[in-house]
Amino acid sequence: MRFTVSFAVQPVHGTTDRTRKRIHAICPLRGEVMKKILFGTTALIAAGAFAATASADPISLSIGGKQEMFFGAGDVNDNAGETWASTGMATDTELYFSGETTLDNGITVRAVIQLEAEDSADRNADEQYITLSGGFGALQVGQKEGYAAQMQYATPGAGGVIDWDEIDDGWAPFGFVPGYYDDDDLSVSYVTPSFFGFSLAGTYAPDSSNNDDSAFQDWNDTGSDYKDLLSVGAAFDNEFSGVGIHADVTYQYQFGTTTREALIDLSAGQVTDLTTQLGIADPGQAVEVNATSNNADRSLLRGGLALSYMGFEVGGHYGHWYVDGANNDMEGWGVGAGYTNGPYGVAFNYRGGYQDAANDVHQDGFMFSGNYILAPGIDLGAAVFHANQEVDNAADREVTGVLFGIGLSF
Repeated sequence: MRFTVSFAVQPVHGTTDRTRKRIHAICPLRGEVMKKILFGTTALIAAGAFAATASADPISLSIGGKQEMFFGAGDVNDNAGETWASTGMATDTELYFSGETTLDNGITVRAVIQLEAEDSADRNADEQYITLSGGFGALQVGQKEGYAAQMQYATPGAGGVIDWDEIDDGWAPFGFVPGYYDDDDLSVSYVTPSFFGFSLAGTYAPDSSNNDDSAFQDWNDTGSDYKDLLSVGAAFDNEFSGVGIHADVTYQYQFGTTTREALIDLSAGQVTDLTTQLGIADPGQAVEVNATSNNADRSLLRGGLALSYMGFEVGGHYGHWYVDGANNDMEGWGVGAGYTNGPYGVAFNYRGGYQDAANDVHQDGFMFSGNYILAPGIDLGAAVFHANQEVDNAADREVTGVLFGIGLSF
């Protein structure tokens, strides 16, 4: 089934349409230099790209999407005495609306809106953004990981419906330290054209993804865990005699904020109603209880490397989080190998993590996965996995399980 929704792109008159001391010495500027560079680059792109009035056909949006269903079974061991379920199910269903038009000056304008069938925090759009691309590279504005994040390589997969993210997103009884950052922050991002496989990218986001709309806010009373998120990256993608090579290095800095969460917020009238029901004296005043969290500044330096040949692929990544304060740094890494041939795909992944904390955290896990393309747009996947977390002087957890999935794309 397919339908289109059209809207016009109106031209504006007169325009056309992955040493620490050194890092921390720069960062107190709170991103002003990076912001000026990125905004200046954006302005130059806009001025050069739209030097003459451009016209184009209206954008027609087409609909697509995915529907994925998972069933898992396993055994969770927890020396804290907690009882865990041995089976579970999960879903991931989204609708995609996308469309593009090419202006007379060669610039392609593209719109993408991805809606969640399930709620995504307090919003239903998973990603929604606009891109402008041409000979100058590409500019992206909206709710999606920036181009520097898109450069980041993790580990090979079997393709299709099951990858390591499925394990890390709920089937492991703890979250692995990530060796990358790919949140869908509301951001502006730019990537250069590829020169013999080399490309550069930069991204600026006023607020972290837990805050949908930033506007102007009190720095110490904000809905964002982090503000002024800056990232730069360089990547190489090319092929020599049939051997594909990918390499990337990215650096990101995020300024921590003080967040406040209201645990109890009752008006005087609500307090009166409550005390009347409880049969106690009416204090006659509002009651507010807040939880305050101080998020330290942090940065991530990471890299990824992969080689591929005739359906085989090997690769991995390593990332180190530098967090202000004592006993806070984190490391995440992963290696793997995969092979695809026609409708079949298999892969092995190993992941590890470490957090330098009051009680040090050590993590490791692996997954064997396979995928079969039953028909165009229909994938069947299965995986066997194990994950383990050891915490000094605290509860350890480990899980061994199997995961089955079916995925439809349309």
